[in-house]
Parts: sequence; structure tokens; C-alpha cells
Amino acid sequence: MTWTEKVSMRLAKRLKTEDATYSVGQLAHGIEIFMLNIVNGLALIIISAIFQIFGEVMLLCCLFFLHRLLTGGVHLRNPWTCLLATLSLMIAGGYLLKHLPVLPAPYVQLLVLVGVGLSIAINYRHAPAAHTYVPTNPAIQRRNRFIVLWMLGVGCAISISLVGYTYQYSMAYTLAVLLQSVLLMPSSFRLVSRLEKTFLRG
Repeated sequence: MTWTEKVSMRLAKRLKTEDATYSVGQLAHGIEIFMLNIVNGLALIIISAIFQIFGEVMLLCCLFFLHRLLTGGVHLRNPWTCLLATLSLMIAGGYLLKHLPVLPAPYVQLLVLVGVGLSIAINYRHAPAAHTYVPTNPAIQRRNRFIVLWMLGVGCAISISLVGYTYQYSMAYTLAVLLQSVLLMPSSFRLVSRLEKTFLRG
């Protein structure tokens, strides 16, 4: 049992009341997720500041998690492995955004259109993902799918219109939704499952 599990279990036992609708285990899990999110956020802030990509990383994170909250996606079982993977993705994405080459506006608009178009297709087919914290109620799933597809359409239009002013924001949106979409695909679930089994055996 990790230290976060121990701390969250102790807090859950103290917070649990007789009339509470959640079990100690459910409360502990929620507390642990909250703690890990704080650790994750602090790590992202510190590392992105060190590499001088704070703005890029924060923008990418906000756009990525805004969509992921509605759709879910593949999760790693080990919270610390998940933390490392999130850090790696966000820092790499922020570094890429910081060092994007200057391209003519029509090329950037085409990249946005293709990237967001792929994201719309993937979200239409796979959102919200199974086996995540997204509610399993079909009505809520349909609502979330509609909201995220609407957000992608509006986001695409805004991103294309912003290219003439600052294409970094347009590319940040495209990269964020592409990452979110890839994590919805069944192939991503299979890949993560194989990697976890390999490392567990090792």
C-alpha cells in the first residue's frame, strides 16, 4: 500500500459517518485522486517553469482536461505511473508548442482542420470511453458525446480564425484534442493493458 493510499484511508475513516452514502473505500479513492491531482499539478508547474514552458503547458493541460472530463479515456492502474505519463505528455507537448516552426497561415489552418477533424471522428465513434469515471447512464453518455462534439466544432472554428493572430493557440487546441482523442481509442486501451502486464511480470 502506497503512502497516498494509507493517508487517504485514514482520512476516509475519520470522515465516514453512519448516514454517508459512500463507503470508506470509495471515500478513500476520491481523497487519493484529489491528493494525486495536487501532486500532479505542482509537478507540472515546477517542471514547466524550469524548462520555461509554463504558459504552453498550462494551456495544453486546460484544453486537454476540459475535453477529457466529458469523455474519459485510458487510465493506468498505478497512480504514480499515471502521474509520470501525464507529466511526460504535457511537458513534451508544451516543449513542442514552444518550438513550433513558423508556417504559412493556410498550412496551419489545414493542420487544425485535419487534426480536429480526426478528433471529431474518434469522439463520435468512441466517446465517452468505457471503463472510466464517466457515468454509465446512456442518456448522460449521449449528452456528453453531444457536448464534446459541439465543443470540438466550435473550437475548430475559433482555432482557424485565430491562426492569423497567433497560431500557437490554434496548435495547442489541436494537439490537446488529438491527445484526448487518441486516449479514447480501443488500441490505446490494449496497448496500455499489454504494457502493464509486461511490467507486472517483470
